[in-house]
Formats: sequence, C-alpha cells, structure tokens
Amino acid sequence: MNKKSARPFVKWAGGKRRILREILELLPYHCKSYYEPFLGAGSVFIEMAKLKRFDTAIIGDKNHDLINAWKVIQSNVELLIDELHDVDHYKYDKSSYLDIRSQDTTKMSEIPLAARFIYLNKTCFNGLYRVNLRGQFNTPFGRYKNPTICDSDNLRMVSDILKCVKIIEGDFEFILKGISDGDCSYMDPPYLPLSNSANFDKYTPGGFTIEDHDRLAHVFSSIAEKSIRVIASNSSSGYSINLYRKFDIQMLKSSRNIGGGVDSRKSVREILISAGMTHEQAISSYC
Repeated sequence: MNKKSARPFVKWAGGKRRILREILELLPYHCKSYYEPFLGAGSVFIEMAKLKRFDTAIIGDKNHDLINAWKVIQSNVELLIDELHDVDHYKYDKSSYLDIRSQDTTKMSEIPLAARFIYLNKTCFNGLYRVNLRGQFNTPFGRYKNPTICDSDNLRMVSDILKCVKIIEGDFEFILKGISDGDCSYMDPPYLPLSNSANFDKYTPGGFTIEDHDRLAHVFSSIAEKSIRVIASNSSSGYSINLYRKFDIQMLKSSRNIGGGVDSRKSVREILISAGMTHEQAISSYC
C-alpha cells in the first residue's frame, strides 16, 4: 500500500497543509515518540508517519466525534466504509443533511457516529465543525457540485499508518503526560483571535479559553526545559507573541478558507514557536 498518498480524511479549521514544510523543518528527522495533542485533520501527523520520522505516536484531541472517527478508522475501517456506502441514507441533499445533523448522537454506536461525522464534514458549509453550548453540531448545509463523501482508498491508507499509534480523547495535559527524552511534540491549539470576529474555537462546548492558552504555554515551557523538542502554532496576536516571548518565534503568512465573508479568506500572519532540542542537535541525535 502506498502510504505516501495518505492525506487528511476531513477538512478542519486551521489545517496545516499550507505551512507543512515549515513545520517539518523544525521537527526532528526522527524521534522515539511523536506527540500531537490537538490532532484535528492530522496533516502534520500523517506526513510524519509517511516519512517514518517516529517509532510510535501518541495523538489526540478533546473533540469526541473527531477522536471517535480516528479510532474507528484505526480499528474498523472496512465497516466504516460499508456504512458510508449506504447511499440511501448518506445522500447529498439539504433534507438528508438536516436529518442526519439532528440525530441524537448519545444513542449511536461508534461506527455510525464516525460515518455521521465524516458525512457532515463533507457536506456542511466549508467543512466547519462548530457546536453550540449543548455540544450539538450546528454548521449549515454546504453547497458543492459533487462532494466525495467516502474516499475508501484514502480511509484505508490512513488506517494503515495508524498501526501502533495510540489515540487519546482528552485534554492536552493528559495526552502529553508521558512525553520524555527522545520524544518530540507539535501543538496546534485553537488560535488566539486577532479580532473579535476571528475566533474559531467552538470544536468542543466551552471552546478554548485564554486560561487554556496560559496553561498550554506553561506546559510548553515545562517540556522545553527538559530539552525535548517542542513546536507550537498560534496567531500573531500580541498576546500570543508575549506568551512565548522567551522562545524562538518564526512569523509566517498563511490563508484561511473557513468563514463566510471576504475578511475570513484573506492572508493572515501566524507564528511558529520552537524550543527544546535544536534542529541540528536533533539531526545528530537521531540520524
């Protein structure tokens, strides 16, 4: 199976495919365990896996539906594909979309829940995952010509690279608790907003708060103090830059394509923060 063809199976706000090269340049060529506690669509993890840059990986996220989908792809990908091939149920029209969106997910087993998640991601507006305070998915119907709801080949390739990978649903501190010498981590939290209208953090009820960002910066610093290579992304807001001011900060230009207005689609600046073992030290240690 050609692992180099694997790619993210969902669209996710803040996806890193456009700045993947810059991120990979800052990560070690090889590490014992790779940690990614804000997994999302998994662009960085998937590329690290294809390049065989770690022995094992511990990946996770706090979003239940997202992590359930990753786990089902890991352990039951063929049953998931069979479920998504039920074209009478997973039809691309507004009525079917609203029916599936309104389902009571508390009564669903893992495979139908994963299929529902993928279907909604492929058919909702711009692939935007958004929930209300009750944790209910509320993104409106998207308009596409002919969306691919089930990419069977890609799901199988993603499943293949998930062998010997630990997938955790939980807070970033819990996911990172086992990190140690020889490991590395990439952290991609919901960004601090550049403006009041630019905050896409409603992936879980309650979102990701300023206090969470402060806590993350403390964890980042604690890992860096152990000389473990750690990279993080965030917006170029003054708060972000001040929060990580004692570390190396690289300014990047990217674009955001999730949003309804012109302003939400323009080029934006974001930062990459790096600390711990330097890239040169990592090369000499792991090559």
